[in-house]
Amino acid sequence: MSNLSKRVIAGIFGIPVLIYASYNGGIYLIVLTLILNSIALWEFCSMFENKNLFPLKKLTVITADVILILPAGFPGFANSFYLFFYYILLSALIFSSVEIFRKDKRNPLNPAVSVFGIVYITLPFVMINFLQSMSFQKIIVFMFILIWTCDTAAYFGGRFLGKRKLSEISPNKTIEGSAAGFVFTIIVSLILHYIFPDELNLKDAAVIGILTGIFSQTGDLFESLIKRYCGVKDSSMIIPGHGGILDRFDSLLFVTPAVTVYFIAQKFI
Repeated sequence: MSNLSKRVIAGIFGIPVLIYASYNGGIYLIVLTLILNSIALWEFCSMFENKNLFPLKKLTVITADVILILPAGFPGFANSFYLFFYYILLSALIFSSVEIFRKDKRNPLNPAVSVFGIVYITLPFVMINFLQSMSFQKIIVFMFILIWTCDTAAYFGGRFLGKRKLSEISPNKTIEGSAAGFVFTIIVSLILHYIFPDELNLKDAAVIGILTGIFSQTGDLFESLIKRYCGVKDSSMIIPGHGGILDRFDSLLFVTPAVTVYFIAQKFI
């Protein structure tokens, strides 16, 4: 079976699940983000083993999942979201304390990998549930559509127009492809406004399009930077034709905080 066939099959089964959970929110979105967070964080910690860093993967994933679930149990989800930063501090103390008593593979950087993984991966997944609770029902679905648009437009723009490299981190990406991804993301975001004017006003559509066009690509490049540092091609092979969960959701990890900060800022402007 070709790599393209594997990608298509994975998309046929995966995309409806993502759309359903993202649209309905609540327990569906919490369960989805819990699964994605667990696998992505495990992949993240595993990659650093190539650099002789061995964070406690099970403890890291369990702690991160608890952090992800806890806000949903509090009345007033928007207020409890800010407790995340206290959870991070407590997690850093726990990881550092446990590291002291390890019998092998002790390294003061192991807890740092775990804490950074939670900030890099778990915080955006917490924000996804927070964003769904504070804005409109289709926001996460719109974000997925825009991220897919940016990725597709950048790919084909680079393939047919690309001449200049965008970054040495990812040699196949070009400035022309990046520009195509940015422009088409904004266009599709504006189209979504005209299709759903009651849920997405023109200003929000423009800003979300711009943010996604920028941070979708930087999120992809940042994960490529991590993989290059760790000397791996993919975060894992869990998704046929796609690589790992982290490979597929790296853009979301950067777009979500940017969009969340934008909506939070609306409350203070």
